[in-house]
Amino acid sequence: MRVIVAKTAGFCMGVKKAMDIVLDAASDKDTNGTVYTDGPLIHNPQVLDLLRQKGIGVAQDSSDLSRSTVVIRAHGITPARRQQLEQQRVKICDATCPHVKRVQRIISKYAKQGYSTLIVGDKGHAEVIGLLGYAEGRGYVAETLDDVDKLPPLQKVCIVAQTTQDRRMFEKITEKLKDRYDSCEVFGTVCSSTSERQAEVISLSKSVDAMIVVGGRGSANTNRLVKISEAEGKPTFHIETVEELNPKMLRDFDVIGVTAGASTPHWLITRVVEKLESYQSGRFGKLQKSLKYIAMYFVGSNAYASIGAACLTYANCLIMGIKPEVIYSAIAALSLFSALALDHFANKEANTLNEPFRASFYQKRSSLIIGLGIFGAALSLTLSFLVSPYVFLLVFFTSLSGMAYRLEIIPKKLPNIIYYRSLKQIQGSKELFFSVALAVYTALIPFLGSGSRYFSSLSVAFFFTFCIVFIRAVLFDIRNVQGDMLVGKETIPIAIGKEKTKIILGSMAVILAIFLAITPRIGWTSYIGFYMVSCVIYACCYSYLYHKRILGDGLLYEFAVDFNFILAGIAAFVGENLFVVQW
Repeated sequence: MRVIVAKTAGFCMGVKKAMDIVLDAASDKDTNGTVYTDGPLIHNPQVLDLLRQKGIGVAQDSSDLSRSTVVIRAHGITPARRQQLEQQRVKICDATCPHVKRVQRIISKYAKQGYSTLIVGDKGHAEVIGLLGYAEGRGYVAETLDDVDKLPPLQKVCIVAQTTQDRRMFEKITEKLKDRYDSCEVFGTVCSSTSERQAEVISLSKSVDAMIVVGGRGSANTNRLVKISEAEGKPTFHIETVEELNPKMLRDFDVIGVTAGASTPHWLITRVVEKLESYQSGRFGKLQKSLKYIAMYFVGSNAYASIGAACLTYANCLIMGIKPEVIYSAIAALSLFSALALDHFANKEANTLNEPFRASFYQKRSSLIIGLGIFGAALSLTLSFLVSPYVFLLVFFTSLSGMAYRLEIIPKKLPNIIYYRSLKQIQGSKELFFSVALAVYTALIPFLGSGSRYFSSLSVAFFFTFCIVFIRAVLFDIRNVQGDMLVGKETIPIAIGKEKTKIILGSMAVILAIFLAITPRIGWTSYIGFYMVSCVIYACCYSYLYHKRILGDGLLYEFAVDFNFILAGIAAFVGENLFVVQW
């Protein structure tokens, strides 16, 4: 069985924006009272359950909203409802989808000119109800072609679409409305994301044997994807969770297409895809499954990242003009393996949402991984002692500070004026600490162990490692931002926003590239430093590919990101052994 996942599957821009707004409101330290959404934020039961666990309620008629924050959901609300909220003196956060706002403005503008509004959409849908509120009492809904015949005589008509409407149905109903009414102003307000998603389902259905659509059964856009797929003549299965899958329902199909509604989170899609791929049979299927299992074991166990740390140590030794020693690379690899393995269990809740494949891998082998993590830490300390007592103390205190990272340093009994009671509560502290720690393991330890006195070369290696690791860590934070917000993690993208974070990373990459290009010329380091510019270019490339959704966010993404450490070792080896550069 082969699985093809639609590129447009999952959260659309409007839903992402709504999620960001409601999670920002919930984590706002200045927010008093409860955070409510005015109706279900999106039509996905699993996401709504997570929001409830975070203390975000759904406003009911009986809800006391005084001193609370109310988030207007992506579907929008009527002007009358907004006025009611304002009269209750609540703090309003507007998460209305920008595409829905555009339709609201169109209806309002033409209603003031005496037009009646005809909305092609689902009767009773939250978005449609909100749009009708802008029609000044002259709004009508056409859900099917038959509904057009039931409409009253009208003079001037403004025709719009529910943003998640089937474009083909909108066009059919519009043509019939034009035949019935002489004066029609038509606005194709089906959002581009919806159109792309629907077009991809039609295209994908031509190359698969069956389609699986993941999403809430109350989601209009998800149900529409199901109908479009069925209209293409493909067996189509609508599921909400991975538990609804079973091998029997798919045993007659070789190629399965997977798509999802705009309100379906990526972790649900990932779990469905993993379950489907586990059904692979036949010689080729078993081989493919085995290769993926090996790759997952390699990446999921952090062995891959640990090899990267060893390669990075090798590169830093050459940057500093130090003879690479296996023991230096071993200390770095074991220390990183131990830190990542034990860190997973401290962040189990977030990893379940952000990295389903790794969470599943760890859950099945928790005792083994904890044991290997402790063994790795002990062995790295033993090896560091063999290098020198100073290196041993450095590794010991770096490891100790990592364990103390989550401890509550400031007791709760002290005044509430002290908000940060542990290092992990400070936004960005984990990224900074992780970057410094890996720079210590891969640059400072070889420097101390060799007895080198060229501090300028150490500064180059340390700064290079810090920047590359920091970019890696923050890019993972950007990918995981909504899962982290749901569990209350504090990261840089959460603190300052994803766009500002990207600007910081871009600026850091430019500064690092210039720094690496200049320092060999001024004698701070060996010419190997120049070859490390390739790592900066590579980081920019995989960031771009991820941003354009060419590179996914699962196993392949982790493999691509952590390859940068290995690339550093390859570039250093090539520069040292194959080229002679004269500066």
